[in-house]
Amino acid sequence: MSSAYPECRSPGHLKSPVATADLDRVSPGRSPTRPGAGLRRRIIVHFGVGAVVAGAFAGSAVLILWSLTGAPRGPGAVLAGALAGGLAFAAVLLPASHAYRHALLLAAQVEAVAARLHRASRGTRWEPGQLRELRLGGSGGTFGRLVAAVNELIDALEVERTFRSIVDASGDLVVVLGSHGVVTFISESVTTVLGWPVEEIQGSTLAGLVHAGDLEQYMDLVADAGRAGVPEESDRPRLRLRAQDGTWRVLELAVSVHRDGGLGAVVFTGRDVTDQVAIERELVHQATHDMLTGLPNRKALLQLAEQQVAVASTYRPTSVIMIDLDRFKDVNDSLGHAVGDQLLAQVGPRLRSILRPSDTIARLGGDEFAVLLPCAGEEGAQMVAERLTLQLVDPFVIDGMELHVEASFGIAVSHQDGRDGTATVETLLREADIAMYRAKEYGMGAATFDPARDSGQNRSRLELSAELRRAITDGQLVLYYQPVVDILEGRLAGVEALVRWQHPERGLLLPGEFLPLAEKTGLIMPLSKFVLGSAMRQAAQWAGSGWPVQIAVNISPRWLQHGDLTDTVLRMLDEYGVSPDLIRLEITESAILADPEDTLPLLVKLREIGIGLSLDDFGTGYSSMTHLRQLPVDEVKVDRAFVQAMTSAPEDAVIVRAAIGLGHDLGMAVVAEGIEDVETLAEVVASGCSLAQGFYFSPPLPSRELAEWAQHRFGKATSPVLPQPPGVAFAL
Repeated sequence: MSSAYPECRSPGHLKSPVATADLDRVSPGRSPTRPGAGLRRRIIVHFGVGAVVAGAFAGSAVLILWSLTGAPRGPGAVLAGALAGGLAFAAVLLPASHAYRHALLLAAQVEAVAARLHRASRGTRWEPGQLRELRLGGSGGTFGRLVAAVNELIDALEVERTFRSIVDASGDLVVVLGSHGVVTFISESVTTVLGWPVEEIQGSTLAGLVHAGDLEQYMDLVADAGRAGVPEESDRPRLRLRAQDGTWRVLELAVSVHRDGGLGAVVFTGRDVTDQVAIERELVHQATHDMLTGLPNRKALLQLAEQQVAVASTYRPTSVIMIDLDRFKDVNDSLGHAVGDQLLAQVGPRLRSILRPSDTIARLGGDEFAVLLPCAGEEGAQMVAERLTLQLVDPFVIDGMELHVEASFGIAVSHQDGRDGTATVETLLREADIAMYRAKEYGMGAATFDPARDSGQNRSRLELSAELRRAITDGQLVLYYQPVVDILEGRLAGVEALVRWQHPERGLLLPGEFLPLAEKTGLIMPLSKFVLGSAMRQAAQWAGSGWPVQIAVNISPRWLQHGDLTDTVLRMLDEYGVSPDLIRLEITESAILADPEDTLPLLVKLREIGIGLSLDDFGTGYSSMTHLRQLPVDEVKVDRAFVQAMTSAPEDAVIVRAAIGLGHDLGMAVVAEGIEDVETLAEVVASGCSLAQGFYFSPPLPSRELAEWAQHRFGKATSPVLPQPPGVAFAL
């Protein structure tokens, strides 16, 4: 009997199921006659054992396939394994011989596919569509349902793998949160963005990675996700998440909620914008801070001051201190703008060091600073001004040089005696500016704005700057001319053009009242061009009337460094039809020495054109004697400070005589400035100087009055009648 049922042998005696022929070819009709009861029990026992083995194979294969999806081995995995085992065991109810061998073959095929998938998952990455090549064939027959179930599982795995590849390729971080905020899915980009392995994040809560400062926002996002939906691009929230290396990365999030199949899940899609945020912060910093000193700028100060003034009261006033460095222009002109910039870069931080954390010091521009003092009245602001003054006592060391700096301080208080507290930020700045100018004018160091005394009596530089700009364009600036006399030859050697401001309300303003403002506000460039153009026009008119007179024009150091001086001179000469020898440019020694490498070639070009060049304020620079022979100038003007002291200070007389002798030895004309009395004139002439300028001869005059003066004094330009000082042999 046993030889008639070879299919019912013990599984240990069977060949490998993978090598067995397709059992669909075995016809059930060829089964022998039904065996007896004893044989039936053996068939059931043997087949039952085979079914259990087949079920074990199928169950383990399903468990492996399930693990490849990345899902945890929970109840679903057990259920899948039980299903496979149950299907295999159900084969007991089928015809024994055919079902038994078919079950073993199918289980072996599933096990082989699962093993290949398992090995592949640990090796090379699977390309899209490659998993479907492992689908089982022969879906019909006895175990068609099991084949279909396995193929559906392979298809699901293919879909999941494709989804992961798409998500990972995008570079964005995708996180799915299940119940209680637990991460049920996270893309592999978490390793690229944050450095964390997927397995460390999946199954944990994302809140553990969120910055403490953003945690409340994160919890609100999770709670409100269902109601808020996906935020607009411009409103997408940003959270800081901790990377594995301990740094913080900024992620811009899109939030959505999915409830497919009744299962709720919050989905975060995050884009790493850390570098973008850093750039945005840097741009904001540059827009609100001074690049030279690193301090807040005017824009930032106005914003902060507006907030403080809005909440100020009689008991909690806000004060503003305006600071202006004294004689800072001398540093720029003498040592150059590079040294001036280094000085400003040291001044700002030194002043900042004694202020409270709630105080703000800002650089407004040039050598101007302002301090905002919340909750500080007049007395407190005055104490701060005193401490700031002490901060400037120690010298500043720049390139080995010690520079001593002083400053003037102006104080304005939001709530003060006689004030109703309605002052705006601009009002406080203007009032502090007025007080600062009063302190500078009277050498007070610091002054507080007094509404009773200062209101309506002083103009701030803000107002004066706007008026000066209009004056340049509206023709309120006029030129006065002071003669330069050749004493020995008794003739008019030339004139110096000096600008005046015919203010519609304040009358005629001298240069000292508006030129420093023009230097600080940048108006010196258009003002200088206006003066040069007006002087050339006047020279052309005088020359056209038969009276050619050389006109000297002072050139601002800033224009000298601007680079377009030569082009402007050439254009104006052509525009007004002026001979170059009728124009002389006066340049200070300190302006030339500030940047000799760029300045000297420019001066050479001007001399080649035929323009006369004078070295103004000679003797006040640092290296005049050393550099004089290198300068392409044909005239030097000895500074009035030395000339006027010749009769009272013998050492100054020595300096003047040395300057005159040096200039003549180098083949240059020498002009003594500041002649105001006959005694000084005698000293100058005795020192060998023949050219002189000063109030002794004439103050600066308008063009018509100067022409009348010259005709009256000289009759003609070559026939002068001059007053003769004692001991000097020439006509008065």
